[in-house]
Formats: sequence, C-alpha cells, structure tokens
Amino acid sequence: MENTKEVIRINIWGQTAHFRIYGNQNFCDSYPLPPPSTVLGILREVLGERPPEPIKIAIKGKYEGIFFDYQTFLHGAIELDNKKDWWVNRKINRFTSSKKGDDVQLNPMFVKVLSKPRYTIYISTSEHHSYYLSKLNNPEGYISLGRSEDLAMLKAEATLTMKKQAKKKDKIKIEHLYLPREIYGSAPIFLPVSHIKDRNLKMEKIYYMQEAVSYYEGEYWETKDDDRFLWLLEYKDTLNGKLPKLLGY
Repeated sequence: MENTKEVIRINIWGQTAHFRIYGNQNFCDSYPLPPPSTVLGILREVLGERPPEPIKIAIKGKYEGIFFDYQTFLHGAIELDNKKDWWVNRKINRFTSSKKGDDVQLNPMFVKVLSKPRYTIYISTSEHHSYYLSKLNNPEGYISLGRSEDLAMLKAEATLTMKKQAKKKDKIKIEHLYLPREIYGSAPIFLPVSHIKDRNLKMEKIYYMQEAVSYYEGEYWETKDDDRFLWLLEYKDTLNGKLPKLLGY
C-alpha cells in the first residue's frame, strides 16, 4: 500500500562548491554532497533563525566536474580595519580579541572544488511546512555551497511524494544521494550532522551512492516526476541536547 506525503523540495545550484573534510593538513578534500550540518546552516541563513523542529531531511545531487584551486589560509591575527586598529585572532573557528602585532601564519593549500553542482534537499515537517515554504521563497540572507565565494541560488516548492516498495524485477535505481544504511555499491563516509553552533559536533557514519551498480530492493520515496530518495536524518528537540536520529527510509 502506498503512502502519500507533501514535502518541500529545495533545488540548489551554483558554479562551484567545496564541503571541506577536516583532518588533512596539506590538502582540502571535499564531500561530494553538502553534509547535514551544511544543510542546517543553509536553512539557518534562509530562515534567519535556527531551523524549527521536528524536521526530516534527505540530500541528493551531483556535479559536472572537479578542479583544484590553490588558496592561502590565514591563521593568527588579521587586521580588518587600519583606522580602527581592529584585529582578530582565529582560534578553533572562532574570532576573539588579539593584540596588534601578533604574527600572521600563511598556510597555502590545494583545495578540491566541485564544478557546476546541482543539489536537491527534501524536507518533511508537518508542523512548520507553511513557514519553511514561505521563508525559503523569501530568504533572509544569501547562501553558499561551502565557502563564502561559492554563492548559490535556490528554488523551493511543495511536492507530493509516495512511499513505495521496490523489488529487483522493478529495476529501480537509487543513486546520487546520502543513505542512512548500506546498500550494495555504496561507500561509508563520516559526516557532521549536528548544528554548527551546537557545543558538541556530532559525526555519523552515513553511506554515499554515486551511481547504482545494482537494482534497489526495499522501501523508498518517489515524487510525481519520478525523483527517488530515502530519508536520512530526523531532528527533534536538539536544542535541549537530543541527538539527530538516523532514519531507515
């Protein structure tokens, strides 16, 4: 039996994207799709506040190519305004006061950049559906796909989805998306899933399917224009410390 649900589909596109994988000191690698934490950050910018909960998200999409940029990152004190002698010191992704004259460390690195990305984010939130849809079409701020220079456009719309059951004979493919569980041909990847401004950064083992190598078996969701996806995470009461829940379908 098929279940139907109206959800919000957000199409995001731009010229470049970079979703940094932290840990490598000499090379900035990138996730193929925006991590859940980045999606939450995009929603925060558009809404002008922390995304209301409960909310379920699904993330999918692809890009046309890859190229490598050479960027210099600044660490230490940075003078922003000579007239005001306004200096800041970057430590642990936060800016704090610093004494004028502190050293500036230059850190040149190769950066993996995704060319002409196009992503689709699905949102399900029965309690805040109208609010999200209204704000997404009248955003409070601009959005970027990773770095501040990776500016992007978005379009949001309500769409009807149906819950279906696939068997191998149906020849259904699920691809170009993050998965909440392993499917044959998918690759495990650890992604940040918590709100960026939360005290503790939560990482979750999630799977990425680029191109399907076999037909899918199991439950999935499909839009009226035949776009297929699986729900990835649910956020509920995270402001009070509750962790996001990894979903099955």
